[in-house]
Amino acid sequence: MPQSGIRPLFALVCLLTLATSLAAAQVPTPISVLGHNPGDDFYLADYGDTVRYFHALAAASDRIKMFTVGKSTRGQDFEIAVISSPQNLAKLDEYKKIAGRLAKATDLDDESAKELARSSKVIVHIDGGLHASEVAGPQHTMALAYKLLSAKNDPEVDAILDQVILVLWPTLNPDGQDMVVHWYRQNLGTKYEVSPLPWLYQDYVGHDNNRDGYMMNMKEEQVVVKAQLEYSPVIFYCQHQTAPPPARIWIPPFSDPISSNISPYVRSWLNVIGTNMAAYLDAHKMPGAISESRFDNWYAGFTDWAHVFRNEISFFTETALYEYATPHFYTVDDFPKNYRDLRALTMYTTPWEGGWWHLKDAVDYMVGGSMSVLDLAAKNRETLLYNRYQAARDNIQHFRKEPPFAYVISSKQKDTPEAALLAQKMIDNGLDVYATKTGFHANGVTYPTGSWVIPMDQPFSALAKELLERQRYPDALENGTSKAVDLPYDVTGWTLSLQMGVDTDAVSDPLEADQRALLAKVDKAEIPETAIDGTGTVFAVSHKVNASFQLANAALRAGGTVSLAEEPVKTANGTETGAFIISGLGRSNIADLTKKYEIPAVAITAPAHSLPLKKARIGLYRPWSPSIDEGWTRWILENYGFEPKSLYNADIRSANLHSRYDVIVLPDLSSHQLMEGFGIGVVPGQYVGGIGQDGLNNLREFTREGGTLVALNKTAASLIPLMSLPVQNLLEGAKSDKFFCSGALLRVNTEHADLPVNFGLDDELVVMFQNGPVFQPLPGFHGAVLARYPKQTNPLESGLLLHPEAIEGKAAALELVYGRGRIVLYGFKPQFRGQSHATYKYLFNELYSYDHPQLPVEQTPAKDDPPAHVAKNSAPEEDE
Repeated sequence: MPQSGIRPLFALVCLLTLATSLAAAQVPTPISVLGHNPGDDFYLADYGDTVRYFHALAAASDRIKMFTVGKSTRGQDFEIAVISSPQNLAKLDEYKKIAGRLAKATDLDDESAKELARSSKVIVHIDGGLHASEVAGPQHTMALAYKLLSAKNDPEVDAILDQVILVLWPTLNPDGQDMVVHWYRQNLGTKYEVSPLPWLYQDYVGHDNNRDGYMMNMKEEQVVVKAQLEYSPVIFYCQHQTAPPPARIWIPPFSDPISSNISPYVRSWLNVIGTNMAAYLDAHKMPGAISESRFDNWYAGFTDWAHVFRNEISFFTETALYEYATPHFYTVDDFPKNYRDLRALTMYTTPWEGGWWHLKDAVDYMVGGSMSVLDLAAKNRETLLYNRYQAARDNIQHFRKEPPFAYVISSKQKDTPEAALLAQKMIDNGLDVYATKTGFHANGVTYPTGSWVIPMDQPFSALAKELLERQRYPDALENGTSKAVDLPYDVTGWTLSLQMGVDTDAVSDPLEADQRALLAKVDKAEIPETAIDGTGTVFAVSHKVNASFQLANAALRAGGTVSLAEEPVKTANGTETGAFIISGLGRSNIADLTKKYEIPAVAITAPAHSLPLKKARIGLYRPWSPSIDEGWTRWILENYGFEPKSLYNADIRSANLHSRYDVIVLPDLSSHQLMEGFGIGVVPGQYVGGIGQDGLNNLREFTREGGTLVALNKTAASLIPLMSLPVQNLLEGAKSDKFFCSGALLRVNTEHADLPVNFGLDDELVVMFQNGPVFQPLPGFHGAVLARYPKQTNPLESGLLLHPEAIEGKAAALELVYGRGRIVLYGFKPQFRGQSHATYKYLFNELYSYDHPQLPVEQTPAKDDPPAHVAKNSAPEEDE
């Protein structure tokens, strides 16, 4: 080339380099926008601060674009940042489409998939976490964004920006970030600087926002899953902050067991990511990474895990936390005894030796973990993309050869709206669902028109199998050969069809062409339009349908009259005792309600005998030591139109409760949480304590005067000694070698079906048992057993239950007379995480005012023949 041509070209290159350097130099630092850097001691940015900084970055750099993807429960915009090279961002929509095609193997063969993998970019999701008290996560997203956008001549960052499209979520819980940050700010510099937040850090669910991954009851989880289906990231990385001490960060691999429904590509990459992260952290002088330890991912419902069943490499890490942004100094004496020798272990290769731990340290470790993932993705872009295609391809091919070939949900069930909801959950999780035309048959059964079919030869069908099959925990633990450290981290069985009371059939033979011709893909699981049959003057609605409670409550609000039929009457579900009888509203009003709640009614002649219902004044205890179970209960009751009022400690300590409430519900709480709550000096004075002795006395008075007291799970066990009830908890004092069930689905038999509390319930039900009590009435008991575990039969339906003989034939739920009132004890969770729809009626049936029928007197053991004692269940409780 002539000398005259080289000089202009050289000048152009210099100008481009200078422009890039100037652009990088103009990227605002966090301190220039917020007055602080992420990780500064005693400083936390709230959600508004975080988003403001990201918008400042977007205004200054062409490597970032901001998008709004939804709303939080409190109505805040969910904003995400997409970070990559300007060239990649210009083609973002094209790369998203390619990612979606590879994720679903859409119209691809191996060669075309390889070509897409060679030419496309890998999308990676990283977020600032969803547990708002784990404060470093959102702070780290700002530091990570600044690092990627401000880097100059950094080969690692340049490669990441060229090969990777980062979808960076400042947080998965905007409302919670604000709650926690504002609480810390108001207490900063006082003796309550590190005091815990006295309410749930996400409305209704708190910590259980990471247990809503497939059910998506909360708006936040709905937004997250919708975005995953839009962006199809290969990797999903969620930041947490509860490392097992003295480790500074927990990283994959996970502890066993792991589901076999997960693609082997995903399982292998999880291990690769963890070992790569350990090496990366070591190389950057960040000791203290540990793997396996206490975290397994057996439960499918973790928000940061459920994506694996859509073939995303989905995982979390747990960085160490003291409290908020307050630093803390650790010595070796603060470590667990078995770690004080600072000995290297296979899964803890570089022990941390102690010292100061600042929020900045946690932020740095999170940035290091995120960078290790981005670096790995950049170096393995093509393989990761092709593996995503292979996972989908292999899943489709597998279920063309092996059963189940499909799942069918009949459109005619005892509770058809619940069946439709189950089908809709599959659709919302990214599965293809089809409605049947007339004549569809499978397994020798002809299904009603409008039934829902989930063919398994589709890319994400592993999720359907995971949710609809029965869980069987590994044999080693089931046979009692494992140690306590190996006990499950969360529940072990969750089969959704059993929880929701929906009959679901696995198809054992391949779907033939004539069968597929009778299927039409649907985006919404709809049921036939409801109608009112008959010409009577009152309207009967089946008590077997959950939506009937919504309709009955709406009718009461509208000024109608509602009663329960005490004799068999005709409903759309057949003839039943206990049907809701509605009068006082015109036919057109009832028609509007049946349409709204998708439940038919039958106009009949008023039955001769019915039990009038009144809208009860419901109090739900809401401790300042926040209860996830209270939040779930409140959410469910509000959704079904029950309008509970929160009862705080001061409310329960005030006398004359029965003048204000008809029913009081005590959610699942430990005895300490119920009675003592937060101690003096832990939180500001107005949040100290539980109900105390005064509150307990008031609950006694409330019940004796005619109130109904409903106690759930562990609270039911606590009330036995606290209120001197003639009942024994047969699991009091049990060690895991005598009985263990940290969360499984167990079958119970309904007893006394003629009692209103059992109206609408099946003779057999599946309940969620999670560290609850099992009851034996004692002499002096006046009441009824409402549900009992089968005699001489293992009640296990899904999950893990050790030593079932301890509960066989024993009572699972009781109702007993207490003065002029009633106490109802449930030894299980009838409203578990908004999933156990089939047992909602146990709770709902107690939430009306009516004249209670005479309770029978149960046969109880003689005083000289006490029931065999089994010690208290010592299973580990779920982390709060």
